[in-house]
Amino acid sequence: MRALPTLLLASGLLAGPALAQVTAPVSGSNGDSSVRLYPQFAGEVDVRIFSQSVTSAPDRRERGTNLFVRSEIASALHLSPEFSIQNVIHVEPIGETEPNGVVAGFRYTAAYIEELRLDWRPSERFVLYGGKFSAPFGRGHHDFPGLLLDVRAHEAYLIRESLGAGFTWTYLSDTRFGDHDLSAAVFTLDTSFLSETAFTRRRCCEGDFERFSRNARRQGGPGNTGQLDNFVLSLDGDNMPFLPNTSYHLAILSRGAGVDGTKREWGFAAGLRHEIRWTPDIRTLLFAEYVQFRGAGGNPREAGPEILDAFGEATGAFEDVTVSERRRFTTVGARTQWGPWRATVGFQRDERKRSANTVPRASYVEASIGRDLPLNFRLDVGYQRTVGGETREDKTDAVIAVLGWRARF
Repeated sequence: MRALPTLLLASGLLAGPALAQVTAPVSGSNGDSSVRLYPQFAGEVDVRIFSQSVTSAPDRRERGTNLFVRSEIASALHLSPEFSIQNVIHVEPIGETEPNGVVAGFRYTAAYIEELRLDWRPSERFVLYGGKFSAPFGRGHHDFPGLLLDVRAHEAYLIRESLGAGFTWTYLSDTRFGDHDLSAAVFTLDTSFLSETAFTRRRCCEGDFERFSRNARRQGGPGNTGQLDNFVLSLDGDNMPFLPNTSYHLAILSRGAGVDGTKREWGFAAGLRHEIRWTPDIRTLLFAEYVQFRGAGGNPREAGPEILDAFGEATGAFEDVTVSERRRFTTVGARTQWGPWRATVGFQRDERKRSANTVPRASYVEASIGRDLPLNFRLDVGYQRTVGGETREDKTDAVIAVLGWRARF
């Protein structure tokens, strides 16, 4: 809880000046009603409450119901037409929960600042930013519909809490060829006071947690170098008349090894979205994204297999080994929407080929149906099967419900 003031301070930096904003159009001396006064404030809250009921699993401790929340509070303080401060606070569980046959509610929930950056837009086609941001690598964490497709993409390859600078340039905007953007950024992992975590806090680097009370160099990991020696370059395009209702994303990433690593990590991402409009009220979105990491994790040094003596008995000693890994994460799916109703099917596969301490391939299949509800609520329910995990033959079945609420202010 000691980190809560940090989050409130960062939000206050945005919300405080907004008290003096004028949101309604103000007429100028020439009668132009489009003139607005600054600063201006805008924001969005997106909250999702998950109920994941595991009905069958190899380990009994995994069975039961796990309730957890994931949400984002995004805000923007527009200081002028050219300058704005962008902020995102993210809330999620940072540790795995085993219900063990009961209902486990909202364990290990934590909040932290995911983005806090200054944007400068000198023209409609160019944005330069600096501060804390998510690097423009992959789109699935933001775009995937369904139950847990975007959650797994978020955990597997969102390059978040990046501290540095970047830009987005619309280098082509033409009715014949569509709109195409070039984005680039240089960054390091944020280990400043802005990485403080609120609510659930675990000291680095104890236990099997995805995040600790504050990011630190000693936790290692790719990109955690303390220098701006990591970069990403991406291309995005849409509104192409020769490929109607289609958009694409291509990206390349390079991150230096942290204190536990021995080699640079390289990442590649390719995504495609296409919408089929059957009628004005019925449409189907087809989506796919493929991500690959070479030297995943920076080829870290890890404790290797247990050493055996001449008689095949364990000596209790472990020899450190350098683990070379190539990781592939693939997503394909479709969502059909008719009016307030929607149905989504998706498939994801996480393959990690490692030279030591191997991890079995994991595949996920999910199907869901959902509906938009009054007062900005929405509900999706469905089924998921997981194949893989501790062993290649493991199978886990779960019934999942997601209640969401989104509001803009």
